[in-house]
Amino acid sequence: MIENIYANIALNIAVLLIMGNATPRIPFFRRTLFRDRKSWSDIVLLSLVFGGLGVLSTYLGINVNGAIVNTRVIGVITGGLLGGPWVGFLSGLIAGGHRYLYDLGGFTALSCGISTLVEGILGGLMATRVRSTRNKYTWVYGITFIAEILQMVIILLIARPFDAAVELVSIIAVPMVFLNSLGAVVFVEAIFSVQRNIDLQSAKQLKVAFDIAKATALYTRKGLESDKDMLEVTRIVRERSDSRLVMITTLERIVAVNTTLKPDAFSTDAFLPIIHELRESESIKQLHHAEIKAVGLTGGNNRIFIAPITRFNVNVGFLVIGDRNFQESVNTTTEFIDGLARLLSTQLELSELEFQKKLVAKAELKLLQSQINPHFLFNALNTIAATSRLNPNRARQLILALASYFRTNLSAQKEMIDIQSEIEHVLSYIEIELARFEERLNVKIDCDPNLRWEVPNFIIQPLVENGIKHGMKNEILHLNVSVSVIDHQLRIEVTDDGGGIAESVIQQLHRPDKSTDKIGLTNIHQRLKSLYPNHPGLQIDSDGKTYTRVSVLIPEGSNR
Repeated sequence: MIENIYANIALNIAVLLIMGNATPRIPFFRRTLFRDRKSWSDIVLLSLVFGGLGVLSTYLGINVNGAIVNTRVIGVITGGLLGGPWVGFLSGLIAGGHRYLYDLGGFTALSCGISTLVEGILGGLMATRVRSTRNKYTWVYGITFIAEILQMVIILLIARPFDAAVELVSIIAVPMVFLNSLGAVVFVEAIFSVQRNIDLQSAKQLKVAFDIAKATALYTRKGLESDKDMLEVTRIVRERSDSRLVMITTLERIVAVNTTLKPDAFSTDAFLPIIHELRESESIKQLHHAEIKAVGLTGGNNRIFIAPITRFNVNVGFLVIGDRNFQESVNTTTEFIDGLARLLSTQLELSELEFQKKLVAKAELKLLQSQINPHFLFNALNTIAATSRLNPNRARQLILALASYFRTNLSAQKEMIDIQSEIEHVLSYIEIELARFEERLNVKIDCDPNLRWEVPNFIIQPLVENGIKHGMKNEILHLNVSVSVIDHQLRIEVTDDGGGIAESVIQQLHRPDKSTDKIGLTNIHQRLKSLYPNHPGLQIDSDGKTYTRVSVLIPEGSNR
């Protein structure tokens, strides 16, 4: 009899081992079992699974002295340990209730039904402890061991006659306590082993997807329309994903193909009707056998996936990947290809944003260049006209200065220029203003002529212009431009004693929507923050009455 008990328990454990390897492969089971917070629908469904395993164990058990020797404890206690208190309680209630009704009025029907419920509750109460410990298998064994001891105690307390209960426990205690405890460990390990393998496969494919995205980043800057770049992308994707066929399309045409197949093995044009049909699709599609055959591929082991490539949530093309892999499930492959398509989509979006950012920067520079104050032009011409009567040579110098100013202002295309070129532009501007204001304007520029440092174009002249425009309140305006290197940074300071600037105006300079009359300073502030990460922008210091100092810092690395 003892041999039969051991053999039956071993058989039950083998069945549970099969179930432990099968159930984690079900997406729902895998998602809900390892989720911290479970909905009531999750709890009920998991309880049905683990409770059902307990019911199955009852059917597979053998009758010994009026009792059923089985592995029911494994299903309910692991349900509690992995699913939590409610799953443990409900699965214990299902399996225990079935055990009571299965042998209604039997010698151990009530005691085994109650003990099954207690085992499920015990597993649920210990769920957090088992999940948080490194020695989970020791705890699983120990908790199941204790649960089975409790079952023996409950049988002795409830089953009658007592002598028959004692005889039964003496026969079944050792095999059920030790083997079921070992079986619970084997069952839990089977579940976690499958989950680890799935996670490992997903992690490997995720790494491949990121490696591909990193390698293709250089070739996605021009978008899908660049055949040459997309051909390189398909090569990288095919080689690193170990695929047979990689294709990138727009909504209208095949852009690039890289394959190990013979040229006559399939028809690229045959993909176009499928692409046109999927142009509004938001999800990945796996082609069926008939569709694979329609594109010229034969053989039952060909798989083709088509994933949409989007730009700002709008389909702009598709990534087509074909392979001959045999896998237990296509879910991991589908997730990999879908994730890869999303990464390529993100790269296209970032490239587009970078392109738009450059266009905006150029537009802002053009806007700044176009902010030629008509009054400055008219005043300059009037100054030249008046000077020409008294000092023709001086007038010619002013004309050359004005021409140099406008030539630089209108023809400059570079975002960054040498500091000496910027100073020359400022000198052209100042020469005209000095002729206009004469003794009322005193300008000093302090910049080492040997200094070489690249700065944003038109970074100083608007500051000087702003100082003169708003500072000519006193009889004499002193304006100083200082350029120096301090702590590995180029520091540009424009200081004037023209009466200061109010704090409210300083605050408005940093808000483009509220400072339309200060567009030059606002433009400089925003350009600095855009060009240099974590840059504070313009720094303005003023007491509001006597002086204003505007500072600009150009980080190290911008110098030649």
